[in-house]
Amino acid sequence: MGYADLIRHLQALPESKQAEVFDFVEFLVERNQAAQQAPKTLADSSLMAMMKNPLRVSQFTPMTREEANAR
Repeated sequence: MGYADLIRHLQALPESKQAEVFDFVEFLVERNQAAQQAPKTLADSSLMAMMKNPLRVSQFTPMTREEANAR
């Protein structure tokens, strides 16, 4: 199916259905762009960024192994 056939089929649809098709196409474009921008390796991921720069909580003391096992 070429572009001319696609346009002809779209024009045959009611306006509400044309809007649905347009919304779906926008969704596919956004999803494709997001997939292309996604990190390719763990080193480029947001997980690695959090591992390198963990959140700091003031006045937090981690439990010892014994304290954790006692719970």
